[in-house]
Amino acid sequence: MQKTILLLGPRFNKKSPHIIGGPIVLFEDLLSQLNKNKILYQVIDTNKNNYANSLFAYSSILSQLLFKLKNTYHISLHSSQDYMILGLPIILLSKIFKKRTSLRKFGGEAESTFQNASYIKKYLLNSIFSQIDNLFLETKYLVTFFSKLNKNTFWFPNVRSRTVEPKLPRTFQKKFVFISHVIKEKGIDEIIEASRELDSTYTIDIYGPLLEKHYTKEVFHKEKVSYKGVLPADKVLHTLNKYDVVLLPSYKEGYPGIIIEAYSLGIPVIASNLKGISEIINPYKTGILVEPKSTQDLTVAIQFFDQENYIKLSTYAYSHFYNFESSIHSKHFMERCTKVN
Repeated sequence: MQKTILLLGPRFNKKSPHIIGGPIVLFEDLLSQLNKNKILYQVIDTNKNNYANSLFAYSSILSQLLFKLKNTYHISLHSSQDYMILGLPIILLSKIFKKRTSLRKFGGEAESTFQNASYIKKYLLNSIFSQIDNLFLETKYLVTFFSKLNKNTFWFPNVRSRTVEPKLPRTFQKKFVFISHVIKEKGIDEIIEASRELDSTYTIDIYGPLLEKHYTKEVFHKEKVSYKGVLPADKVLHTLNKYDVVLLPSYKEGYPGIIIEAYSLGIPVIASNLKGISEIINPYKTGILVEPKSTQDLTVAIQFFDQENYIKLSTYAYSHFYNFESSIHSKHFMERCTKVN
């Protein structure tokens, strides 16, 4: 049997297919890129929702790893949090059986997790990040930080493929949209408060699961924002394409996928001036950065747009998408991970 690359990552939720987080989207996208490039691979699903419980999940994952180890030359873990549990067993097995390894860490919190860890946990994380053969991180500031531990640290941002081609130039119709989990941390209160300062020519629609009890359909019905429900994954781009500007005034984020998806359609973004987001938004070129929790900043940013400046930002956002094109970054990943020696 020909040897393959073995990937561990989260697959689609079998019980609730509509629940799709960013890591699932990114991992499934990578698998499609491997298929396109005819790279032989095996997969171990790390989505705990697809197992009876977490204990059974980790037992099954490690059992599958041992079973499939013989016919692989590279073990690649794709994870938000599982790397803290699976990282050391993978490194240990790779050294025993002489396999190369890689870790793709989703999200932007790895530095703070490392810095704030207890002595024992920091030792564990240091061992994982320093001994993995190839480390792929979502933000440039994380690459800078962890390169001190591992010289083979690379940038693998949140990526997308341009699957919907927008009609350009876009027309500004004062239509704004939020698409994410509907929770306080995403800046929902600020969106509601900002909407009260806008006249009736503005539209603000919100899509996403209601995950906190104080956000209900009745609450939104009383405000100048409209709650539109949960979007199936295959409807996101087509729905997004009906709007002019994406709103994401979050309190914390890495590289949000919705920003990349907006760029693919030539849609500028208003988002919080956070460490990760500030790497991917060029102020007044691809969007506008606002201070977290600032309703005033958000209101001013919404009112900034007119037909003339909108076309300029839209055009730049469309061209800026190239920096997050899936095929480009996936190719770099494959080149580093498919080397047998």
